[in-house]
Amino acid sequence: MPVPTIPHPSSSTTSTTSPTTKPLYFWRPHEEDTGYLGQWYPSRFTISGDTYATCEMWMMVQKARLFNDENVAVQMLNTTDPKAHKALGRKVKGVENRMWDQRKFDVVVQGNWHKFTVSEEAESLKKWLLATGERELVEASPMDRIWGVGFTERDAGANRHRWGQNLLGKALMEVRARLREEDSKGKKKETESA
Repeated sequence: MPVPTIPHPSSSTTSTTSPTTKPLYFWRPHEEDTGYLGQWYPSRFTISGDTYATCEMWMMVQKARLFNDENVAVQMLNTTDPKAHKALGRKVKGVENRMWDQRKFDVVVQGNWHKFTVSEEAESLKKWLLATGERELVEASPMDRIWGVGFTERDAGANRHRWGQNLLGKALMEVRARLREEDSKGKKKETESA
């Protein structure tokens, strides 16, 4: 798989934001430079004997298990299709929306932690995520105002005041901060033992 290049605006841009502060927009898993940030990006990892093909799969299986719907969880574990996971997630029985709203962010942070630390491509994925620097990570899905901002990349900048919650972008930034913290602790230990 090719290493993504982190997109930067051209030097001829008239924007007052620099390439290192401009938001980094992502949405679909097939986008060459940013697709790896999405929930549907293939990032196989195994936790407690269950293998997850994507973070979307992780999120939906955890949702099913939170509400004790093992039947739907098993159906999810038997397919690698993120579209099927999303559809099955809507069929979870006994969902208490208030409880799910309180837990879903942490579930997604945990799934992305696994993606960037223990998945089959974790080494590359981690490098790519850390290469985003301090840029704000923004899911530019025009159809999702909870996990994304509700606007395409083209329209997001002009509509920032109307953005949705961007929970996925925030979860990824939390994972990025934790990865940096771990790297910093590891380097400090290496220095102390030298």
